[in-house]
Amino acid sequence: MKKANNPRPVSLGLILALAGLLNCWGCQNADKLEQAAPVSSRGEQKLDKFSMVESLAGKKQWELESAQAEVFETQKRTKLNKIKLKFFKDDKLTSVLIAEKGFINTETGDMEAIGNVVFSSEQEQTKVETDKLNWDNKRKKIVTDSFVKETRPGGVITGYGLEAEPDLSRSVIKREVKAQVTPEGKKKVEK
Repeated sequence: MKKANNPRPVSLGLILALAGLLNCWGCQNADKLEQAAPVSSRGEQKLDKFSMVESLAGKKQWELESAQAEVFETQKRTKLNKIKLKFFKDDKLTSVLIAEKGFINTETGDMEAIGNVVFSSEQEQTKVETDKLNWDNKRKKIVTDSFVKETRPGGVITGYGLEAEPDLSRSVIKREVKAQVTPEGKKKVEK
């Protein structure tokens, strides 16, 4: 009869040393993979004094200006800093939106403005203030679900959610609406 060959007992220290070596080898390879992979947080192009115009039947609809832009071509998205968006009707300026930063979908023309957003219309004597507004280019509407403060001659309206025409001739605040009425003509919109 043959004796069974019992394997030598392996010490716990040896197992830990091997695990450590494998772990280090894995970390080194992971670092190499991360370095080789494209960094999606950086745009393919960086531009100063970026501008973009949309026209329909030869008439300017809106004009976007930004101090800096970072273009992500593969994502069809551009990140913007210090935004000024002007809306036009019959080639006449109707309203202006300013914000700290935002994004534009370069395929659809949809935009998002973020940070100290002020949207105003001289003709309507109206100013909307919020932390975020979106331009729905297909519907030609300004929309948000955020808190908004709308100042018009005769009062101030606050609430959550907004849908408005780009010239601010019509707007609807959707929920938790509160109004403060002032005598007509005594309060002018601050710029």
